[in-house]
Amino acid sequence: MTDKELAEKYAPHLYFDRMEPFRLEYIGYQVIRSSMRSPSFKRDIWVNKDKASFVIEYQLYFDYDIQHMYDLEHFWVYVDNKGKVCDGEASAHGRILNCFQYLKKLEEDTHIPLYVQPGKHALLPESELFKLFSDYKSACQEFAGLDGLLIADMFQGKIMKNKYIHYKVCEYIREKYSFAPSMDFYIIPYDREYIPWTELCEIIPRRINTLLEELNLL
Repeated sequence: MTDKELAEKYAPHLYFDRMEPFRLEYIGYQVIRSSMRSPSFKRDIWVNKDKASFVIEYQLYFDYDIQHMYDLEHFWVYVDNKGKVCDGEASAHGRILNCFQYLKKLEEDTHIPLYVQPGKHALLPESELFKLFSDYKSACQEFAGLDGLLIADMFQGKIMKNKYIHYKVCEYIREKYSFAPSMDFYIIPYDREYIPWTELCEIIPRRINTLLEELNLL
């Protein structure tokens, strides 16, 4: 199998809130066969050949989080030498959570089901777990837009930001996208092409700058 075929075969099934206002724009991937630093997240990835033959890192890109422009979430699938999923991890508010050992559930043999936090896009194995976040409702309403425009370290110097842009992005998100989560989730199949991280990391800053131009902020 090619790396792209592997990414498609083992991609998680994503369940979104029925009121979710943001589309998943891109899924990037990188197949990792030996231990290395993650190409897109501040972590090391360890490939223990006694357990996993390789790890697939997925990068889930949204134009917006309910509190800021630019959102990149992550998921890691560990596959053993028999082609079986043996572990899975996901990002949630900058942390890494084990999303496979909790339930050890697979759909169609190779897809770990993941629930996407309404508006915020943290990834968890059950939707009820979002209620552990005390702001799971308020983040989508009175605190919508709070963080304006985020720029990850890897994109510094490629995206324009100042206090005016930050304020206007905050205002735009709050006025256009504020919503009340339904906590009713359904699967949304990803209907676009999976692309290598080396391509996605070039697309993201161009896309953010295009969004800012469309808002007459550049």
